[in-house]
Amino acid sequence: MSGLLAGNETLAKVSDVEYSKVQSYFEMLEAVSRLTYQSIYVMDYCKMNFLYVSDNPIFLCGRTREEVMAMGFDFLLEQCKPEEVHALIEINRASLDFFHHLPVSERDRYSVSYNYHIRAPRVGEWRLVHHKRTPVALSDAGELWLVLCSVSWAPDDSVIRATITSEVSSKVWEYDLDTMSWHESEREALTEIEKSVLVLSNRGYTMNEIADTIYKSVDSVKGYRKSLFAKLGVSNITEAIACAKSRRLVF
Repeated sequence: MSGLLAGNETLAKVSDVEYSKVQSYFEMLEAVSRLTYQSIYVMDYCKMNFLYVSDNPIFLCGRTREEVMAMGFDFLLEQCKPEEVHALIEINRASLDFFHHLPVSERDRYSVSYNYHIRAPRVGEWRLVHHKRTPVALSDAGELWLVLCSVSWAPDDSVIRATITSEVSSKVWEYDLDTMSWHESEREALTEIEKSVLVLSNRGYTMNEIADTIYKSVDSVKGYRKSLFAKLGVSNITEAIACAKSRRLVF
């Protein structure tokens, strides 16, 4: 068993019939991957491997997606900084435990995210990326089965600070590696001016046009955007708009 699943005793059990029903997922993901720079992949917690890996290069660390799929879960540990491996294993264990204690009906409504370093194609270099996971399918027993993951450039400099959010809750949970526990708090709300920046960006306004509309300087608009990215855990305005829509924060 991959070290990533150390201590997990609730692996999904899924029949071949159920696998045959999800093949259309991957055709859809192939199309989605052409619309984003993010790397997308699907973790299978039953067979402990990847069922899909996009061609987007951020996550591949210089390998082909066929090579990454063949390595499976071990790729996640072999391509991260050695000093971060233990923390990643603990975050995975803790997030699996968190999901296991949710009502089955809500398990596919939560996401966990964190930044960590992966190998750059050039030897000796590392890249800080933002990793986000959310369930896409559960087993008949309600255990995590297929988990959709995205990898993008990190929106801030934090490392191994895991956060869980949900579209059905205003709360956020942050994991403390020292105490090995989740700390619950209210999600940081968007200010009215941050909402305005999102709405105007969604309408296609440039930063200069947004600045003129809200009577602020362009540098101020840049500051509001940076604050938005940090609050939403994204790295660009397109992702911020999509995230705000999905969480019903604006629009």
